[in-house]
Amino acid sequence: MLTVLLNSHRMSLVTWKVLIIAVALTAFGCKSIHDPFRVDTNSNTTNSDPETNPPTPSSVHLAFGNPSNATQDPADENNFLVVGEGSVFSYNNSRGGVNWIAWRTTRDDVGASIPRPDFRPDPRLPRWYNRVGYYDYSGSGYDRGHMVPSADRFANPKLNEETFMMSNIVPQTGALNQFPWNEFEMYVRSQARKRLDVYQTAGCYGDGGRLKNKITVPTNCWKIAMILPRGRKPDQVDANTRIIAVDMPNVDGIENDTWQKYRTTIREIEQRAGLNFLSQHPRLLQDEIETRKEIVSP
Repeated sequence: MLTVLLNSHRMSLVTWKVLIIAVALTAFGCKSIHDPFRVDTNSNTTNSDPETNPPTPSSVHLAFGNPSNATQDPADENNFLVVGEGSVFSYNNSRGGVNWIAWRTTRDDVGASIPRPDFRPDPRLPRWYNRVGYYDYSGSGYDRGHMVPSADRFANPKLNEETFMMSNIVPQTGALNQFPWNEFEMYVRSQARKRLDVYQTAGCYGDGGRLKNKITVPTNCWKIAMILPRGRKPDQVDANTRIIAVDMPNVDGIENDTWQKYRTTIREIEQRAGLNFLSQHPRLLQDEIETRKEIVSP
């Protein structure tokens, strides 16, 4: 009888332990578990409210601020912020490309031509985003147009490889990519070679069709360059800072156009692309800078 009672007591203890463990596991399972690649179906796909977004990580490349209030939340798939070593950009999964990208170019970044790496998908994007590859452009008639130019990163092979990630590529006509767009790129690099620091941001807007139902062909590509004396910080921008903005059509037949033909204002790009540059600066200074074409320092 004593043996039976002891066995019964031991079984009761085991039963209570099992129950306690089960309750604990159930309670833990009810908590929200963070999965960086999971979309929260109870929230908006994008969140561009600067009052609720976390602060943008600091980066030397963000002279123009975070113009779309992009976030590092993967669920914000049409305004996803990637802070890289060679650039910072807002990625739009629906368009298969960037909303905008920003980078700094100095004399130390440019140099002699180096071997060209292969195009490849960007591993920094969430794995469940649409995978854009080199082959998605094949037979389309469009060039694989760089936003950050490869030649802006010749001095650093690792950063040069970043420029061949497909997140940095947009469909551009040969007439745009190889002529006025390329000529503006070369002009900007010539300023960097003069020991000036150039802060740039570029992007696209408009819908000119789709490639492989993944990539939107833009109607326009724009770029803004802030040109500063070497070592001067971009937060010291003022009404005399030299800034060049261009907005170019993504069409055929512009081979003979100069890049100067497409000079515009920052404000016009803001209105067309739905962005807000230089928001970290006082509104009065923004209005003065953004409404003038090519501001040239005296």
